[in-house]
Amino acid sequence: MIELSVKEKTIAFTVITPNYLAHAYAVRGSFLEHNPNHDFIICFIGYEDQVLIKKNCSMLFIDQLEDDRIKGMIQRYNSFELSCALKPFFASHIFTHFTQVERLIYLDSDILVFGQFKKISEAAIIISPHRTVNVNYLPGLENFSTISLLRYGVYNAGYFELLRKPEAFLFLKWWQNLMEKYAYSKPDEHLFTDQLWMTAAPSFFDDLFINKNPGYNVAFWNLLERKVSEKEKSWFVNNEPLVFFHYSKYHIEEPLKLVYFDHPYLSFTQFPELKPIFEKYRKSLLEAGYEETKNMAYPFSFKHAGKKKSWWRKLFLIIFAL
Repeated sequence: MIELSVKEKTIAFTVITPNYLAHAYAVRGSFLEHNPNHDFIICFIGYEDQVLIKKNCSMLFIDQLEDDRIKGMIQRYNSFELSCALKPFFASHIFTHFTQVERLIYLDSDILVFGQFKKISEAAIIISPHRTVNVNYLPGLENFSTISLLRYGVYNAGYFELLRKPEAFLFLKWWQNLMEKYAYSKPDEHLFTDQLWMTAAPSFFDDLFINKNPGYNVAFWNLLERKVSEKEKSWFVNNEPLVFFHYSKYHIEEPLKLVYFDHPYLSFTQFPELKPIFEKYRKSLLEAGYEETKNMAYPFSFKHAGKKKSWWRKLFLIIFAL
């Protein structure tokens, strides 16, 4: 069992597969830099003997989750799907085992924090919309257009906050039940991991706040409506302090690209003001040990492959029988 390094009531956490360990260290470091009185937990989809834990770094491992559903989910999902599906399970575990925690903040590992997480609402559940301004559909920009909200969800599950209140626990139970069997990444079948289900949350839960602050969850999908700028060595978005930037679709191996796929609008030519914060993120990943951790093995690959590709499992067994 981990020991929290502080007694503060606010905890942030992320969920990662082993090859994202440097990302987790980077987001953790940036969060604690700007929120020094809080703590951060890395939830690791693997085992303790796989990783050399940094000093004073709080970590949870998948085998610490006390839920009979996890075994079936490991068999059912690939690594991306499982990392999304386990968010409510780890959140519930933290609330259950660390009774001092009153506020829980989830952050995807591909995030860097630039500011303080002030308490913006007393709601049990806080979620973040992909878009907050009604910008008309732009031809050719399918991945971050208004129409994409119907495919990937109105709200982004890369960030949410929970307070220790009854409705937060009802929300986690609802989300866990869905994640057990409906966390596939199949947009054509109206499924997109944990995220698409969030569209229904405001209809089902009353003690909920939609965080429209432009400084939260800035990412490629909302650059149409958010102007990032630097003033006196601090970063702002639409004149509000930048709290965190979400580097979704950025690959460190292609540092000259804002996103890994080619698109004329999503480029540093279109957004030259973003170059410094992307360079900061790349430096943070390298300093966090990206080169050493990028090839860390996902421990459940064989189980999943065996479930999906019986021919591969048979071949594996034949080879080892020779």
